[in-house]
Amino acid sequence: MEAEEDVQSVLTQETHELADILGYQDDAVLSKLYKMMDSRARERLVRAASHRERILEMLGYFSTADPAMCRQFLQMVCMHCDMPMRLESRLMSVTGSVTSDPWPTLAREALSICDPEEVIENNSHTLVDESIASQGWCVKRPRIDHVESYKAAVRRFLLQRWERVMQGVVKEVRLEEAWVSLRHRTHVRPRDRADGALSPSELPQGDEEGTVEDRVTVHSLLGSEAQVTLLLGQAGSGKTLLMHCLGQKWTQDASPSFHLLILLEFRQLNLVARPLSLKELLFRFFLPPEGGEEECTAVLDFILENPEKICLIFDGYDEFHTKITHSGKLSSSFDPLCPLPMAELISGLCSRRILPGCTLLITCRPRDVTDLESSVDCIGELLGFNQRSVKEYAEQYFQDKGLNLKEKAVSHLLANHHLLTMCYLPALCHICCVCLDHIFSSGGSELLPQLPNTLTQVYLQILCAFLSRCPGSNTPLLQSHRAEVTLLGRLAMRGLEGSKIVFLSEEVPPDLVDFATKAGLLSQVDLTHEDGSKGQGYTFMHLTMQEFLAALHIMTSDDITEAQLRKKFNLKTRWTTKSNPKTVFTDSLHLYVCGLAAPACFSYLLQLVRGVGAVAWVKKRLSLVRKLLRSLAMSTNLTGPKVVELCHCVQETQDAQLAREMVGSRPCFELRNITLNPVDLDALAFVVSSAGVSIGLDFGACSMELECLDILPSCQHIDFLIFRSRKYDDRFADKLSCILPRLPTLKRFEFICGNLTDVGAAKLARALESCPQITELNFSDNSLTDRGVREITDIFPKLPSLASVSLGKNGCSLESIYILLEKITSSPSIQGLYAEGMKDVSVLFVPSVDMKCSKDKTGLTVSLLNCSFTTDQMNRLCQLLARCPGLSVLDLSGGDIKADTLKALTDSLQELNISKQIVLNGIPISVDGLMVLTSFLSVCPDVVQVDISLQDPVRVSILFAGGIEKQHPEMSKKLRLIGCALLPPHLDHLCENLTGCSALTLLDLSNNSLGNKGLKKLLDLLPQLSNIQEINVSENAVSMEGVVLLADTLCSHRNMSEVNISHGGKKLFLKFHSSKRIQSEALRTSPDMEQDKKLSLTHSDIQATDMTRLCRRLVQCPGLLKLDFSHGSLKDDAIENLLNILPKMTSLQLLNISHVQMSTDGVLLLVRSLIDCQRVRAVELRPQGEAFIKFVNVKAEQATCRLTQYTLSSGDVEKLSGILEQCPHLSDLDLSSNLLRDEGVKSFVDSLPRLRIASSVNLNDNRLTQMGALYLVNTVTTCEKVAAVEVSLGTEERSLIRFEQESDCGKTLSLRECHFGADHLQRLAEILTRCAAQLIKLRIRNSGLSVQVIEDLVKQLRCGHIQRYISIEEPWITAEAAVNLLSCCLNLNPNIHTIGVNNSTVHITLEECQNPTATSGGTSTDMSGSLSTVTISLVDCAVQGHHLVSLQTVFQRCVLLQELDLSYNSIGRVGAEFICSVLPSLASLRKLSLETKETSEDVVLLLAEGLLQAKSIESLNLSGHMITDREAVALTRALQNLPHLRTINLSLCHGWTPAGALELVRGLGRCLSLEGISLDSVQLDEESTVCLAQGLHAMTSLKRLNLNNKVTMVTGSPWVGATLVLLASLEGLRGMEELELEGMRISDNGVEELIKHLPTWTGLKKISLSGNCISDQAGERLVQALTTCTALEELNLSRNNLSLACAAKMGQVLPTLTHFRVLDLSENEIGTKGSVSISKALISMKYLTKIHLTSIGTSELAGLADSLAHCVCAEDVSFAWNDCGDDVAVKLAEVLPQCQKLRRLDLESNSISTIGADALARSLQSCPSVEVIRLWRNFISTSDAQKLRQREKRLNFSST
Repeated sequence: MEAEEDVQSVLTQETHELADILGYQDDAVLSKLYKMMDSRARERLVRAASHRERILEMLGYFSTADPAMCRQFLQMVCMHCDMPMRLESRLMSVTGSVTSDPWPTLAREALSICDPEEVIENNSHTLVDESIASQGWCVKRPRIDHVESYKAAVRRFLLQRWERVMQGVVKEVRLEEAWVSLRHRTHVRPRDRADGALSPSELPQGDEEGTVEDRVTVHSLLGSEAQVTLLLGQAGSGKTLLMHCLGQKWTQDASPSFHLLILLEFRQLNLVARPLSLKELLFRFFLPPEGGEEECTAVLDFILENPEKICLIFDGYDEFHTKITHSGKLSSSFDPLCPLPMAELISGLCSRRILPGCTLLITCRPRDVTDLESSVDCIGELLGFNQRSVKEYAEQYFQDKGLNLKEKAVSHLLANHHLLTMCYLPALCHICCVCLDHIFSSGGSELLPQLPNTLTQVYLQILCAFLSRCPGSNTPLLQSHRAEVTLLGRLAMRGLEGSKIVFLSEEVPPDLVDFATKAGLLSQVDLTHEDGSKGQGYTFMHLTMQEFLAALHIMTSDDITEAQLRKKFNLKTRWTTKSNPKTVFTDSLHLYVCGLAAPACFSYLLQLVRGVGAVAWVKKRLSLVRKLLRSLAMSTNLTGPKVVELCHCVQETQDAQLAREMVGSRPCFELRNITLNPVDLDALAFVVSSAGVSIGLDFGACSMELECLDILPSCQHIDFLIFRSRKYDDRFADKLSCILPRLPTLKRFEFICGNLTDVGAAKLARALESCPQITELNFSDNSLTDRGVREITDIFPKLPSLASVSLGKNGCSLESIYILLEKITSSPSIQGLYAEGMKDVSVLFVPSVDMKCSKDKTGLTVSLLNCSFTTDQMNRLCQLLARCPGLSVLDLSGGDIKADTLKALTDSLQELNISKQIVLNGIPISVDGLMVLTSFLSVCPDVVQVDISLQDPVRVSILFAGGIEKQHPEMSKKLRLIGCALLPPHLDHLCENLTGCSALTLLDLSNNSLGNKGLKKLLDLLPQLSNIQEINVSENAVSMEGVVLLADTLCSHRNMSEVNISHGGKKLFLKFHSSKRIQSEALRTSPDMEQDKKLSLTHSDIQATDMTRLCRRLVQCPGLLKLDFSHGSLKDDAIENLLNILPKMTSLQLLNISHVQMSTDGVLLLVRSLIDCQRVRAVELRPQGEAFIKFVNVKAEQATCRLTQYTLSSGDVEKLSGILEQCPHLSDLDLSSNLLRDEGVKSFVDSLPRLRIASSVNLNDNRLTQMGALYLVNTVTTCEKVAAVEVSLGTEERSLIRFEQESDCGKTLSLRECHFGADHLQRLAEILTRCAAQLIKLRIRNSGLSVQVIEDLVKQLRCGHIQRYISIEEPWITAEAAVNLLSCCLNLNPNIHTIGVNNSTVHITLEECQNPTATSGGTSTDMSGSLSTVTISLVDCAVQGHHLVSLQTVFQRCVLLQELDLSYNSIGRVGAEFICSVLPSLASLRKLSLETKETSEDVVLLLAEGLLQAKSIESLNLSGHMITDREAVALTRALQNLPHLRTINLSLCHGWTPAGALELVRGLGRCLSLEGISLDSVQLDEESTVCLAQGLHAMTSLKRLNLNNKVTMVTGSPWVGATLVLLASLEGLRGMEELELEGMRISDNGVEELIKHLPTWTGLKKISLSGNCISDQAGERLVQALTTCTALEELNLSRNNLSLACAAKMGQVLPTLTHFRVLDLSENEIGTKGSVSISKALISMKYLTKIHLTSIGTSELAGLADSLAHCVCAEDVSFAWNDCGDDVAVKLAEVLPQCQKLRRLDLESNSISTIGADALARSLQSCPSVEVIRLWRNFISTSDAQKLRQREKRLNFSST
């Protein structure tokens, strides 16, 4: 009986382990076991929920069944299932021996090929009988013995490794105290970004989508459920130690579900380069079986067949040299004996392709896990020590070092906040203990030794502690062991660069091994090579020490260049990347580099640097590191993890300035989805506290222990604090509530997207009461209920600075809104309550401080959007609102409000006392409701506007008097009912409501269904609406009947001013004059004066009958009428009907037909209006653009006609001409851009004699050829009244005919770019012959004239009774050809008065022939006779000296020659000699100009000699020549021999020494009769300047003086008194007319000197003081002094320091100067007020020709532009660089037609847009004289500029 009880109790005790074993058996085995049960029990199995529950049900069945059946069941299980030896032995002992199987068994397949995921479907597995052949007992004992033997060996092996690892470990390792933050992954995977990085929102975090977070111990990671686990931990967190501890615990049966635990290290696997099979990986690099190949095969078979019983641990994945292979790239089949690359082997294990069902645990640092995350089931992160653990560890460490040292060290460690936070990392805790041990052991009797402040300083002490173990000299330890430390640093650096932690024995010198192992810096490790052989290697005591020594090497070795340091220095991120290659495992290298740059480490570095310049070298290296850190600190694009790393770096440097720069460059520290430990918070606290300025901290989904919050109070100057994550719950809030009162500067606090409930909210609320500076609170997106909201609202009165509170996205109801409204009734500081459903709930406040300072409160706003109310709820809401003081705005938009609920609101409207607005958007309203709301305009005096739009989206608002600005004493009212489906019957009720609303100014009834009937009712209401200003009845199905009705009303209703109809009646606006405006205007004018009226019918097709009806109504219109039919279409019959009635419409002022589609015949019909209606003043027609007909009140004296941009045929031209023949008063005709071509132009010019045109005909841009040009030229012969013809066939085609005016005498021809052929030239010659007697000006430019043609022209026009001017430009007229042409012309025509070539243009003036018969006979002339030429010039035409020789005979005949100009050529020495040779024969020569830009030797010397023979010269110009001292002497001598010399120009001359300059100046001083001197930009020293001043003083006849830029002396520095001396010398020169002193740095003292002379200069015409230093006050006095200079014509004061005072004085003085013509005030800060003064002056300056106001410090130049209308003579105007806008451009466009002489307008670098440019382009049509308007650098796109340029070529958008 006892045995029977034993078998059942054993089964009960082993149930769970048996369930695990049976769970992995195939269906055939389980079916056999199920069949042993009775049928009823098997039915219960079918209803089991899962596979495991079915197995447990079966085990429970046999544990209570008959003992014999229980024994048979266990025998069956032992026979068919592999299980541990212990379990099998126990089961066999209670079941007895079995000699045969009572049940047949299944032949099992190898488990390695079974799918571990294949299970019996829930509730669907059918238990069926199977007929399988009987098979004998499978003998398993030999294989099981091998597995058990190997398991025992693994136990021994892991214990040995544990003992080695535990050597030197201070504290016992307890897995149950090692906590892990575990995140279980769900099926949701983070989405890959384009750059391969995981964004913060995608990283797996607790309570976020795709993960579930928990807190477990390390021991629980090896649970019964098979999974792949990734354990993360920082360097030094104890990962390796804990993994060995797991192995040790397994040997003690702590994890019985695992038959084998295999621990592998990546640092060992890194030594393997070739592919490995799974067998080699397990038995070569873990533990080879002792039983040879047989045991090896048995164990491998066991592992393959039972993967669920295997636990694999891979330690240190961050040390692996590469990333694992993506699972998608792995092969589908797996052979355990087939070698694979290590990366593929690991990937196969992670992805369950290899050993599916095994438990896999991988450790790694947090940064290098991206390629693993997608393959693991859960991710854990070691949490490290807490303060209790640190204390326990320290006490344990110092246990055997004496009680006194123990107490001192532990107390210092716990008291030092920085060291304590370091110790939260276990390895750093150990290092800090060693450091303290070293410091206190070597500190002698010092009570408070200097403790290290940074991690780097700790490691320096550790290094010294280890070095102290080795005997050294008395010098400092680092210096004593400099060589060894240097070698260790180089070894560490080489390891980091090669991703190597383990160094082979041959890689480390033996001497270094002895030293380092003795010091404890290197540790010896056992290695297994690829071939399986064993060896020895070495590693640093810890990877962090390797990194520290590498940093020491970087900072002390000259092998590391600055460029290499820059490359190695970079911040690490905690966000991982998928695409980037695996990073070098250096977590702390940059930290140590920064720490070594701290001043405290300077002396240590000096101990390791040799050489004389060691101090300077170290300082330079430290400076470089700080510079790199500074650039990072100033960067604003660092991610949160890098910000934390940067804080660590700054903390290591202990540099407060760096901290200030880091904080100053960013408004807050934004940290997202990273794990923060106390060390991180400590670094953050250092930076924030050291900076000393306010900063915010934003923690988003950051995992942190509650102890981290204890560090926040040390972060001084925290301005705002934000926590956002589901991780933050009531427990977190409880801890935070203890912290908040200790943050005195906190102004903003947000606890959002968390798990905060009412309990946590209450604690936080109580804590916030101690934060009086709080201005903003945010508790959105938590789990608060109405109770939690009440807890928060209770603290409102206790926070005087509170500005806003957000409570949205919580579990609140409408009750929370009522709670807040109740608080409003008792809290006057609340300014607004905003809610959108319950998603967004916020309260706004007026801080108490502001309420005390301001008496006025803007009012309370209550906005409850998308909230649903019942009638009772609305009544309660209204009751609360009625108690709210100062309610300003109520917004209930979007809510589900029924009709009865809305009625409850409207019934309470009078009680709510709302001052501004009610908004009910999104709430449907019936027509009855509309009428109720409309009645408020009459019933409620405070309601001033009702806006209702029932279109989607629905808009409803009621505006009260307090919601608008009171611009008028009487408040106007407005009503908008848009899209409300109003019908004509509804208007009866509406009219009743509006009858008593006389203040209504705007009525909008658009988008309804009123039709013509409704419109009629509305018009009948007009007499009741005395103040109406606008009515909108658009989209109301109004037809033409309604339009005619409106036309009647326009004529009959006095107040109606405009009817605007468009798009066939879809848009319809009525505008009115207010009654008061009409009354005020009537008082100012005649009582019978009618108002202007306008009817617009645009974008419509007007039929002929409709046109007749409409116009007949408008005939009766009493006011000045404007008609607008633009953007529509008019047929010919409609136009004809219009023209028939047009003469009767006596009030019509303008007919706008812009952009109207009409036929050409229709266009010609409109031109007939010039004949049919005598009031027509202008007809301007174009198909696309502005088109109109303008009228005057009486008969027009002159009319203009512009017909452009049409395509007119010859027949059309004939019709047009026939119409125009009947128009006697036409002044200007514009037919440009009509594609007339030659035929059309010929047709027109043939009719020209019959046309009575007074001024001009414009035929530009009509695609003319040379023949068409000749047609136009011929008009000077065919039409007597033609005075001038201008034709250009170039890029800008221009054709213009001008007619004789009273002052005209003679005819003018201008031909450009015509490129005539031979036939054309012959025809041209014939025309010129016929008009030769009257031709006075002939200009031909680039038209293909040859020298022969020019000669013929000169010959043909050589005689006449009038003076003629000929100008011909051809590119070949240059150099020798120019000289020959000049000579030939003089020989052909003795009547040439002046002739010259300038560049490539020849200019000829023919004098009136005194004896025409003398030379009119034959073609020959008397070559020996003298010529009457007085002026010859060859300027800038590339003439060289030898070219002039051919003019020898010409000059000999020019006995009357008075002026010779050969400037800007290259005459050289030869030319100078030629001039000298002809000067004696030119007895009448008075003016000689030889300006040059080139330098030639001896030219002036030769000229000086020649001038001795030219005593008649009065003016000499040698500008630009090089004058040596010798030449200066010769020139001085020559000047003495020119008794008639009056003017000399030596500007830009150079080459002399001070002695030569002095000689020349003295020579000038002797020329007392000089009237003009120009010394622009010459260089004189002090003595020469004084001499010049003396000479000027003696020249009493001096009239013109140019000393521009003369102050520059030979020494290069100005003499301070030079300007004053020169200005003083001008005293007594009463005849001064022109004075140019630009760029002379004249200051106020100089101006005062100048003012002394002005009263005597009554004839002064020009004064230029540009580019000086004249102040505003001095400028004001100067302008005042100019009042005596009544003849002044030109004033240039640009580029000075003038401002308002000077401009104001100009406004007074300039109008008094009646001859004034030129003003330049550019680049002076005149400003807006100054420009107003100038604009007032312009009104009186009608002779002004040039005004430049570039960059005068204001963009408000519209007034100046308007004043230009009075400057009718203006030719050149500049408003450039003033930032002017379109208002200035539009005003200029209005003014330009009045400036008939304007040639140039500069508007570059302003803010003119396409609108302004378009206005200017339109204006140019009336400005033929304008040559260019510059618009470079304005707000006009390239495409718009191109379009405008195509329309108007004179608009220039380029920089040149």
